Amino acid sequence: MEKHKHHKSTLARVKAIRAITELHYEAGNNQRCYKQVWRHHVFPIYGCCYRTYLNYLGIPTAPSNPKSDIRQLSLFDFDGNSPAMK
Repeated sequence: MEKHKHHKSTLARVKAIRAITELHYEAGNNQRCYKQVWRHHVFPIYGCCYRTYLNYLGIPTAPSNPKSDIRQLSLFDFDGNSPAMK
């Protein structure tokens, strides 16, 4: 269970900031670290401080588009070639 409940607008902002971070962050590269991503890409748009940015990265959110495993069968999969149908 979550420790804090966040507003929908905060969760939307967190998702947007995470998307920006995924585009620009590179581990081990000081020119593309979290501080630089915040300074050049997040702060000009959202105006939040660096500490808030780091807190946003720690907020758990549900995935926006969960990828389903194509190998997993569904109850509703039907190909028409099953032996029971012949």
